[in-house]
Amino acid sequence: MHIHIEHDSDALQLSATRLRERLVAAGIATDGLTVTENGTPTAMASAIAGAEIVFACRKLNIAAAKAAAPALDWVQVVSAGVEALLPTLPADVTLTNASGVHGDKGGEFVLTAALMLNYAIPQFVADQAARQWQPLFGGPIAGKTAVILGVGGIGKAAAAALRSRGVKVIGVTRSGSSDAKLDDSIAIDQIDAVLRQADMLISTLPLTSETEGLIDRKRLESLPKGAGVIVVGRAKVVDYAAMAGLLRAGHLGGAVLDVYPVEPLPETDPLWACPRLIMTPHCSIDDHDGYVERCLDIFVENLRRRIAGEPLTNVVDRTLGY
Repeated sequence: MHIHIEHDSDALQLSATRLRERLVAAGIATDGLTVTENGTPTAMASAIAGAEIVFACRKLNIAAAKAAAPALDWVQVVSAGVEALLPTLPADVTLTNASGVHGDKGGEFVLTAALMLNYAIPQFVADQAARQWQPLFGGPIAGKTAVILGVGGIGKAAAAALRSRGVKVIGVTRSGSSDAKLDDSIAIDQIDAVLRQADMLISTLPLTSETEGLIDRKRLESLPKGAGVIVVGRAKVVDYAAMAGLLRAGHLGGAVLDVYPVEPLPETDPLWACPRLIMTPHCSIDDHDGYVERCLDIFVENLRRRIAGEPLTNVVDRTLGY
């Protein structure tokens, strides 16, 4: 068996030595196992030759990897979203993602963002920059309603964190069902019935043909006056231009964004100057200190399953897009 590691020399890294240590700790025999690694994208073709499995710590052109390593049949990535990988994913390569790895920190960040919106922190930040003394008074977050789009790892953790503070949580999933603890759960095609109840609209959705542009101007306008928006999934689910317009008009009370249609966000983008908007640079639900190790939890368990002939977990559904 040949496992190849493609790591990011500037960010996420995994050494061949560490992978072997994790395999030994899990009781997986490493006799006859070849592990190679590479941190230079231009050297991938030669480094990956002969690999059957790839652990990718960076964005990878899987079709190019397959061309260089014809035996390749499984790729593990360290992201939950995979929309950029699917167009070049060969039919005979299984793709597993890192869904669930972001849960703990993601839940904390969404709760933090929700508290910031509830206490008008985005407005106070704008007032501070303008040197304006403008007291605003509001109640605690308990009793407010949050609509969470997508109840996977992040959404589930966010729901638990919010409900611990007395927030009513309505979860929105593709089917309408969820194993998360929610106050209500509806199907994605029923969201118009609940947006008018939302003090906070939280999107953790991946980008698929079904979710792209889901939250358009009309749906943003249907939110109650003063409602807040939090986006930690994929940016193109929400119409940011419409959202910015509603922030400027005062219909929306605030927004917290961690993801953007183009990253890094260009200096000329009007979002930088949008009032009552808090922006973080796509880092707020990631924890690099333990992130790769949690991805390894998925990979090592799946390698055990592969050897035992059992179905893998975290397999990306090509039809659904996640």
